[in-house]
Amino acid sequence: MSMLQSHLIAALADVMEVPAAQVSPTKSFTEQGLDSLTALRLARKIHDRTAIDIELEWLLDYPTILELERFLDEQVPSVSAAAPGQADDAGMGSAVA
Repeated sequence: MSMLQSHLIAALADVMEVPAAQVSPTKSFTEQGLDSLTALRLARKIHDRTAIDIELEWLLDYPTILELERFLDEQVPSVSAAAPGQADDAGMGSAVA
């Protein structure tokens, strides 16, 4: 499991208030209970963990953790190598276009 996938799982688990073990990287966000309000919270949690600004539409366009991870890897390849709390040191910047 990549560091990015770990961050995405932890962020979704935090937002949904479930143990990380209950989060599936292959189930859609909506299948895991995400709605429009919690999607906003998820985008913020991901930003807090990775320093990447997440567009809400990305959660619709890439509706699973695996799909979102692949997309973010293409946008900011260094994100998968970053250790927790080292997002800024990894050169991720504050936005992904």
